[in-house]
Amino acid sequence: MNPSLQRFIAILIFLLILLPNASSAGAPLKKYRAAFTAFAYANPPFWIAKDLKVFEKYGLDVELIYVGGARNMQALVGGSIEFSQAGGASVVAAAAQGAEVVILGTVFKRLIFGVHAAPQIKEIGDLKGKSIAAGTVGGNSYFAGQLFLAKAGLVANKDVNFRALGGTPEVLGALQHGQVQAGVLSPPSTNIAVRLGYRQLFDIASLDLPFPTISVASTRRFAQENPETILNVLRATAEAIFIYKTQPELTLPVVAKYMRVPKDDPALRESWETYGKQLDHNLRTSLEGIKFILDFLADQRLTVKSKNPADFVDSRFVSKLEEEGFFKRLATK
Repeated sequence: MNPSLQRFIAILIFLLILLPNASSAGAPLKKYRAAFTAFAYANPPFWIAKDLKVFEKYGLDVELIYVGGARNMQALVGGSIEFSQAGGASVVAAAAQGAEVVILGTVFKRLIFGVHAAPQIKEIGDLKGKSIAAGTVGGNSYFAGQLFLAKAGLVANKDVNFRALGGTPEVLGALQHGQVQAGVLSPPSTNIAVRLGYRQLFDIASLDLPFPTISVASTRRFAQENPETILNVLRATAEAIFIYKTQPELTLPVVAKYMRVPKDDPALRESWETYGKQLDHNLRTSLEGIKFILDFLADQRLTVKSKNPADFVDSRFVSKLEEEGFFKRLATK
């Protein structure tokens, strides 16, 4: 099929999805500020909801900004943003320390990371006395790195020097410049690392843990006072995931914009094939994954005010959408 015709058909299908169900036609849009925490290929739902006007379909005028790491939770608590697409581990850790933040739904439920090492590192034990890098403190890459060390029986900043850098590009750069001997990377940077000679030392994804890697979060107060807004945020997020999974011709240019890569960059299609399978438009959060985080925090001797995983998730909004049949209708479009 002619590429131009294929793109036209994709746009037409999107409009057919978008227009008939517009719940806020004729009503003024409600203005909100929202954030995402990383420029990473696993993060397209909010980008797509913003740029393809899915938020607007559900009555939301969203200013979308980047707020990385632990600063994201601070922004939520401080009120400078109303909701966020954030790492579930950072939400749980903040809530465990008393912050009034809560997970409302989860879009990505596995840790898709690999530990890649310099050629002189032949096995995990060779990392003793060396340096390993991960992403920003509180982010998924950072948590994945800590998980790897725990599984390997290594203690951060005792057995190995554990460095928190800005993100995957910075980790790969530090590896290339010899500043660290291993790094926690996500696809498609894992493929790049292998081509550069940095073999995979450990596949964190092989642990197959149910984990709230990327979740929609807000404060309990905002969710309590604005239930319809939260429902609409989740509706827009779920629909953005559906569009991403089913219409790459329409959505990959959006991902290219935020990732600042050319529209024909092969990493776009590679990431779609990797992450598209893992994104879940049903948004249900695994309590087993929350328990895993709490157990990990307890092992790190961090204060955990409750061992009940359900206390860290407000599932009533996802439950309501399930009762309405929203997710089923979306999947049959």
